[in-house]
Amino acid sequence: MHWLISPVGFGPPDQYAGVRVATAEILAGLIQIVALLLAISIATGFLEAQISYLTGAPTVLSAVWAKIGAVVICLILALAAVTISNTLVGVLF
Repeated sequence: MHWLISPVGFGPPDQYAGVRVATAEILAGLIQIVALLLAISIATGFLEAQISYLTGAPTVLSAVWAKIGAVVICLILALAAVTISNTLVGVLF
């Protein structure tokens, strides 16, 4: 019954606070790794496009444009990942 006079608030103490923090940290680390892979993918796409333009290989250049389109979609998902992960942690825990 000590939680009835708790200065923090009413109700029982949050028993999932540690799990929530750990899950948020793991998701933040995964998001950072994905962002690093995204940056590497953008750089390699740029280099591939430059090399295929210099060598005059249009088929390689068109494949690079498809890769760049996929990277842009991944970029949009990466920008929304923090909001999505925070929502999931809030709902699950």
